Amino acid sequence: MLTIITRWTITIAITAGLALGGPLPASQAESTMYPVSYPTFPVNINETKTDQIHSAYPLLLYRDITYFPMTWDYTSALGLSITWNEQTGLSIDILDKNKGCTPLRQTLLPQANSSSGSTSAILPPFPVKVNGSLIDNSKEPYPVLFYNNITYFPMTWRYTREEFAWKTTWDNLRGYEIQSCERPIQEKLIQRDSFNLKNGGQLAAKGDWIYMNPIKSSGGPHSLVKANVDDSNRLKLSDDNAMFINVVGEWLYYVTTESSKQNAIYKIRTDGTDRVMVSQTAASSLWVRDGWMYYIQLVEQNDKIRGAYQTAAGIFRMKTDGSSEQKLLVDSKVFGLYVLDERIYFRTKEDEHTKLYTMNLDGSGQELLQDDVTDFIVVDDWIYYIRDRKQIHKMSLDGSVDIPLYEFEKPQLSSMTYWNGWVYYTIVSSGSISGSNPIERISIDGTGRQKVTEARPLALYIAGDEMYIAHWSMGDHTLLHFKLKN
Repeated sequence: MLTIITRWTITIAITAGLALGGPLPASQAESTMYPVSYPTFPVNINETKTDQIHSAYPLLLYRDITYFPMTWDYTSALGLSITWNEQTGLSIDILDKNKGCTPLRQTLLPQANSSSGSTSAILPPFPVKVNGSLIDNSKEPYPVLFYNNITYFPMTWRYTREEFAWKTTWDNLRGYEIQSCERPIQEKLIQRDSFNLKNGGQLAAKGDWIYMNPIKSSGGPHSLVKANVDDSNRLKLSDDNAMFINVVGEWLYYVTTESSKQNAIYKIRTDGTDRVMVSQTAASSLWVRDGWMYYIQLVEQNDKIRGAYQTAAGIFRMKTDGSSEQKLLVDSKVFGLYVLDERIYFRTKEDEHTKLYTMNLDGSGQELLQDDVTDFIVVDDWIYYIRDRKQIHKMSLDGSVDIPLYEFEKPQLSSMTYWNGWVYYTIVSSGSISGSNPIERISIDGTGRQKVTEARPLALYIAGDEMYIAHWSMGDHTLLHFKLKN
């Protein structure tokens, strides 16, 4: 058992090279060369999967021991503090548990790190202390190493468990996992809710319950129901053809089709009582955040061929009581609304190209991020997007770093979502009415592409460890589901 634990023990890398005043003399470097390589198994920190292939500070392996590189972002995520002094060297100390950890922020580069071959590290030319105790590198079987101006610290059982009190696990599928702090549950739920709303909001989840429109049909009848996450114990709440369902406290906000008014905004309690129209505004892509409703306003058009139909007028917001409507963006080609923290992300159709933009919540600060984006989601401060329906990329929130992950032979990619380190997407490959299309997934670093199942999916939703599919059949969008696997 001890051999297994130490083999996959993670290490800490602390940025300290810039304080050293230049490179080591050649003679010293040559006498302390240690052969290292890059590990190929997954690593998770506080339930966030790391991308080691594109990491600016990749993990290393020395004598089958994993050395975990850590910049300031990594030490903060693991609940550690670091101090540097030219006389006393580097000190690593565990923070007070009450102070918690910050969310992991990864510095990534478009260039992929090699998964094979080897390189060399050296010994750091300064003292290193852990929780006040000086490390004697001459007596350590796994010494502290220095690589690309980063201090790599070997975390054996003594350090991960006894010094830092982390929970560590190893799994053949998920790889190595470190739990230094509990990831805030609300952070994970906001991400999941965002994926579901982006895909149409035919389903929303809260706790052990889901709220859904089981069959979205142009002909009806319709129903808004409440059920357990596995779709058991259904309870009908209303006859609404509800979409873009938001769970806000004990209320559901959603868009529904009424005979007298298309796509009005309603709310109802989660027990099915007190149903009321919030606004007669015709809307789609409804997002409820911090007392505001953000949405794409629709206007009715008529022509001799199509008859009456609705088109976008732009992005608006109003208070959740239906007051204080504000115009944020006027654009008849806007779609794909996504509200995250203090920013709105949206797509527009311009000259046969779909462009991804971002702006502030009040409509100011509009910026173009990327061209030809056919779908996207935001996961752990990275935008994962489909380009030209055939390429999967990810980029930083400001668009400054763009990383190609995978390219398919032809344009056939559609709806995206995310679960446990995997990006799920649909492939439109069948032209037959009775045929089915694959649902696949790929790791956040672009590896491990695999087929999950087949259906005729128009949208993907996540509730607990269940994936719900908006399955197309003769014009109906019927929700089917299956259990997800790691």
